Amino acid sequence: MSAFVIALLRFGFLALLWIFVFFVLLTIKNDVFGTRVSSRGRRPATTRQRPARRPDRSATPSRTAAAHLVVSGGSLTGTTIPLSNGSVTVGRSPDSALVLDDGYTSARHARFFNNAGDWFVEDLNSTNGTWVGNERIYQPTRLAFGEPITIGQTTLELRR
Repeated sequence: MSAFVIALLRFGFLALLWIFVFFVLLTIKNDVFGTRVSSRGRRPATTRQRPARRPDRSATPSRTAAAHLVVSGGSLTGTTIPLSNGSVTVGRSPDSALVLDDGYTSARHARFFNNAGDWFVEDLNSTNGTWVGNERIYQPTRLAFGEPITIGQTTLELRR
């Protein structure tokens, strides 16, 4: 091999080594300082007002009552998230509705969603699993109000 090819291989190897060192340092920084959570703030008010809806009296109040996701154990104890008809994602990722800075939680760990008035939790292929009561779940599971949901080291409850 010529000296030029050997020099190119040396510089290429050196560049790969520095890239590896950079990613190792970045991983250590994220482990030491945790996930940065930024404030989402409020959305600007729209100029058009929606007309008030009349409540549907035919639906049973137990199924359509406003639900909240409450952190009952862990570092965020007392945090409450109002649930609407959409879904709520829980995990370490900053784009989750509930960001858990926990080493046992995956980036996108679990999803809470409403289906025909019932609330369900679904594990999103997390490493350590999602637990409802004392059972690990593997498919979307219907939730009862007050039943503990464990995600990593955090315990959540569905409340009215």
